[in-house]
Amino acid sequence: MALGLRCFRLVHPAFCNSLAALTRPVSEVTLKTVSGSRNNHGQYMAYPAVPVCHFATKKAKGSLDQITVVTADGKLALNQIGQISMKSPQLILVNMASFPECTAAAIKAIRESGMNLNPDVEGTLIRVPIPKVTREHREMLVKLAKQNTNKAKESLRKVRTNAMNKLKKSKDKASEDTLRLIEKQISQMADDTVAELERHLAVKTKELLG
Repeated sequence: MALGLRCFRLVHPAFCNSLAALTRPVSEVTLKTVSGSRNNHGQYMAYPAVPVCHFATKKAKGSLDQITVVTADGKLALNQIGQISMKSPQLILVNMASFPECTAAAIKAIRESGMNLNPDVEGTLIRVPIPKVTREHREMLVKLAKQNTNKAKESLRKVRTNAMNKLKKSKDKASEDTLRLIEKQISQMADDTVAELERHLAVKTKELLG
């Protein structure tokens, strides 16, 4: 496998970032609840937003850490620009005193996080009430988790298709046997990642519904 991938890197080094997305642990893959995205190179990737592991019924301050906030300096994790703390089991506080200009963007990101949160603000202090967990809310979280998992699968399919198309254009740069080996490895990586996504969703669904 290593030989085939080394050959493919020599053929298309710029495409390795896309292939890396297929082998990242699913717990690190974050998914936006609206749509996927493609970067400037046309490579389809999972878009940073809320990980499936954050669809939880017991929210803690750590649930907000990796919410992505769009700022003038780019996309940053909420815990990079705000101090997150637990005021009580029912209330999370986000102190934006260090980056007050990002307060509005942070509120927007929290509201659009897919975690059913409705923050309010007092100056640079964002208050995030933790909603009561109902059966309806649990079912809504399961639905969102399924939607995000399907979007991740779609992103992976596009990466796989793009890789195969690149491979077809490389017939003059590698032997036929090497190209067949790489094609098989790309398919295997994609299939393994889809299986991991489905396993992770099953675990999360069981956790949410009890």
